[in-house]
Order: sequence, then C-alpha cells, then structure tokens
Amino acid sequence: MLIKRRKILGAGAALGVTSLYCNAMAAEEASSNETILVSILLNGGNDGLNTVVPLPQYGHYYKLRTPATPPTGLAVAYDEADLELLAFNSDYKVPALSATEFAFAPSMLAMRDLYTTGKLAVINGVGLPLTEQNALSHYNAVVDWLTGQINVGATLPAGWLGVTLDKVNGGALGATASLGGTTQLLIGKAKQGLVINPPMDYFGISYGISDNQANMADAFKRIAVLPAASTAGSFDQGILQTAVDDIASVKHYANINKASDYPLESWLDYQLRDIARLIVGHAGIRGYFAQIGGFDTHSQQALQQPALLAQLGQSLVNFYEFLSSKNAATNVVVMTMTDFGRRPNVNLNFGTDHGGANVAFVFGDKVHGGTYGAYPSLTHFDPNGNLKINYDFRNVLSDLIYAMGGSGKDVLGESYKKIGFI
Repeated sequence: MLIKRRKILGAGAALGVTSLYCNAMAAEEASSNETILVSILLNGGNDGLNTVVPLPQYGHYYKLRTPATPPTGLAVAYDEADLELLAFNSDYKVPALSATEFAFAPSMLAMRDLYTTGKLAVINGVGLPLTEQNALSHYNAVVDWLTGQINVGATLPAGWLGVTLDKVNGGALGATASLGGTTQLLIGKAKQGLVINPPMDYFGISYGISDNQANMADAFKRIAVLPAASTAGSFDQGILQTAVDDIASVKHYANINKASDYPLESWLDYQLRDIARLIVGHAGIRGYFAQIGGFDTHSQQALQQPALLAQLGQSLVNFYEFLSSKNAATNVVVMTMTDFGRRPNVNLNFGTDHGGANVAFVFGDKVHGGTYGAYPSLTHFDPNGNLKINYDFRNVLSDLIYAMGGSGKDVLGESYKKIGFI
C-alpha cells in the first residue's frame, strides 16, 4: 500500500512521510505527455472554511463557527488540538507539527499525506465573481463551473472541457467521458462526451443481467444495420450503430483490467476505479467527470461533511495508488470544483448556508504542490457578508485548459492570469 488506510476521524493517528513519495518518484514515465484531466464536482457547495482552516485566524474562525447561545446540537468549529496533525504550510515540506499556516479538517488525514508528496495544490479564495447575478443558486453556480461562463441564460453554452478537447481524436470512445452522470462540462461545440454508469462491466443495452438481454442486444444490432428507408431512418440507425460500437468498446476496456483489488468504499471510488481502468487500458479519453454529493450542509454539518471529506481524500489516494502501480499516473491531473463556499458564520441549525469564496484542489505528478493565494479575511467580508474571492474560478480553469493544450482565451472568451500550479 502506498498510503496506509485511514478510518474516518481517526483520532490520534500518527502522521508521517509515507512511501507514496518514494513510490511516485520511482514510477516510469508514460509514453505520452498529453495531460489527462479528471474533474470532480463536490455537489452542493462544500464548506471551504471547514475544509482548510486558517490557523492564524483560528480565534475568528472559532467565534464565527460557535453559536452565541449555549449549544444544543453538534458544534461546527473544530477544536484547535484536533488540527495539530493536519497542519500544513505553503511550503509542503514543513512537517505538520511545525506548520502554523493552515490545517486540513481532522477527517482529511489521507489528503494531508498527499500534500507531503508535493503534488497537491491547495488554492485559496476561489469562487464566482460578484458580477454573477445569481451566485448563490446551486443551478447557476454549477453551470458556471461546468461552462466557464457567468450569468448564463436559458440556452446553455458548451462546457469548457468539451470545447478544449473538441478537436482531439480520443479513439473509439471519444475524447471525454463521464462516470458521474450527464454533465454539461463535456459538451463541446462539435462533440459531446460518453456517459458510462459504473460499474462499466455492465455497460450495455439493458442494465444488469436478464434472460432476454442477449436477444435484445441481437435485435438492437440488426436494426442498426438494416437499410434506411429515409434520411431520418439513416440518422437513427447511425446513432444505433454508434451505441453498438460504444458498448463493444467499453466491454473491451472493462475486460482488460478487472481491478478486482481496487478498494471500493464509496460511490466516488466506483467512478474513479472505472476511470483508472480506462486510463490503464489506453482508451484515449483525455477528459473525465466524476462527482460526489451531499455538501449542501444547512443543518448538522458535523454529521455530514467530515465523512464526505474523508471519502474525497481516501478516494484520491486509492486512485493514485492504483495508477502508480500500473505506471499510468504520470500524465493524470485531478481537480475539484464545487458550487460555492458557505457563509463564514454558523446558522441556528448547526450548519452553514450558501456563501462566497472557497478552496479548490489540483493533484497529480504534473502539479506544482503547495498553497496558492492568500486565505480570505475572517473579519472583512464582501458586500454580501461572505468570504472575499481572491481568484476568479476561471483563473483555475484557464491554467487547466492550457495544460490540456488549449487556449484559455479561446475557450473562456477572455484571458485570465495564470496561477502557476501546473
């Protein structure tokens, strides 16, 4: 194992430099330098302030996150002692017990281990600009992140990743694929991505196993190759034939590597496992989408967010560990995005409401690890009383677009200053 398995909220667990760093250094170079991007949506609006805690502002943090009245529910604020083993500085080489700048949530021991490798970028103060007229709407915020545009109307623009890879020939399955359901992110101006519901071993005309599945598949194939009686019929049969070809291709890649030893502890693990299998099988896909939900923590946040953050960190470890064991991690970059941040202060339901600036993560061998951007002030907020944004979300997207071989200005319609994490 590259990183020891962690239990959620494993109090008192010793944290040290693991063999991940050494193993990553020993991994062979992949045959191609083309970046493969895996985007993960933290659906619902993750609370960045309880994901990365600013230690110099801990007093303000604790006051904001502690109800004025005697608590009758679960506290939202973390105790300072629980953050010691999760502390980190902008310089990733500083040990946790010597770090004084930030701390990951207590459930993110796996993420803290990833940080020691120098391959994890923590980007502070990321969010939608104040010029977004409906920035606190889940729908609007997610569409903005998926398209790279703001104030989107009824007609949705193409996804920034789909446009970036429009001209890329990704092989039999195309250049983009979603393992997390239908997504605007992969819809380009000329192409749109393939949606595969994990586990991809059962990808086919009908889901699962049934007595008549083989008969259905045979009928489907016959329809796809019958002479078309009209232009519309020809078009429909073309779609059917494409579906037949996709089914065959997915089954091919599913059979190359069953990944039977891949740890499966969450739905995100299922998604990332199948993405890893496609990468190891050289499917040619350059852009992937996955997601994990449950981050809309308006009440009893302490019962929800810690477990979700633990899943995220451990799923990234599982993913990277598997790819590294197959010498396939070199060109893979993972990024996280989420609707918006949460309000700086706790609400009366021991949760947090829709807010402003947040934290984003980018991880991979190509990433320049460390922390980017000053942490938003916990005493001076934006006009809406939320954490101020240091980086427009399109600054992050622009860096990734360039890493994928695209032009930020062409895809986003405007140039954004490079952050430099990749």
